[in-house]
Amino acid sequence: MVRNPSVLPALPPRRSSAALRSAAQSETTRTILTALAVNLLVAAAKLVAGLLSGSAALLAEAGHSLADSLNEVLLGISVRRGGVPADVVHPLGHGRERFLWAFMAAMASFLIGGCVSIGLAIRELVEGGSTGSLLPAWVVLVVAFVADGSSLLQSLRQASREARQQGASPRHYLLHVSDPALRAVLVEDSAALIGVALAALGLLASALVGNTLPDALASLLIGLLLAVTAFWLARPLADYLVGRSMSMEQLQRLYAVLTAAPAVEQVLALQAVYTGPEEVIVAAKVRPLASLTIDALTRAMDELDAALRAAVPEVADVYIDVTAYRSEPAATGRSTGSTT
Repeated sequence: MVRNPSVLPALPPRRSSAALRSAAQSETTRTILTALAVNLLVAAAKLVAGLLSGSAALLAEAGHSLADSLNEVLLGISVRRGGVPADVVHPLGHGRERFLWAFMAAMASFLIGGCVSIGLAIRELVEGGSTGSLLPAWVVLVVAFVADGSSLLQSLRQASREARQQGASPRHYLLHVSDPALRAVLVEDSAALIGVALAALGLLASALVGNTLPDALASLLIGLLLAVTAFWLARPLADYLVGRSMSMEQLQRLYAVLTAAPAVEQVLALQAVYTGPEEVIVAAKVRPLASLTIDALTRAMDELDAALRAAVPEVADVYIDVTAYRSEPAATGRSTGSTT
């Protein structure tokens, strides 16, 4: 008689020490809320100034800030959904939803901000434009620069603190961090400052030459900036959604722990895949010493589990297969698994 798997007892998935530390000290929610408040305020101001001045670049920047506001909402949903406990349908938890919602946020930035900005630029290039009062535009650009700069400083402080905790440089940490919210907010704030600078240059050049061509070109550049930013953010998120491995350096550290274990005769295979931000499940196939008793093997595997988690803080759970390893016969035509 086959038992219903839904009634089988299940151990909850373990959390990595890195994820637990980040959850206890995280400033992610505050960083997201700060960016959301700034972007909503700045989007409204840019829209009003853009309508008064007739600047396509300022209207493009209003779309930029509106897209960033939606991004913050989606990132906030990702943080909430990523913390939902594991269940029967999702035994490994919902950590990968952090990557899914962040991916959707990146796409929203391209569709709303990038396409709108490029559309405004094309319309002004084709139909021309008129210049209104520029004073509100300059005031809004200065306020937007200060507001976006404050939000950027908040995310940089968080990144620097977390980088120090991991013993890495801020640049290395930001390039390799698996937390999508922090990277997204920091990149968006940086792009926002560049967008404000482009809009200011477009307005200044239009005022100097007496036509709106530079302003239209600035709007076009803002749209292209948003498109590049969106795809730059989305590309690594796609890897995490598919099932991204840890870096080769971290895999080497795990492999060294396995090969150094007294109970392990040979390491046959090793995989470490992200199931959420700073959460990795390690699966290994090893050949244990033949002389070990069942009790000794059990103790050795427990010690190896603890050693792997201590060596790489992102390791959440460990699965070690100690069964005999045999390749499929070549005559069967089936592919064989590779070994590490």
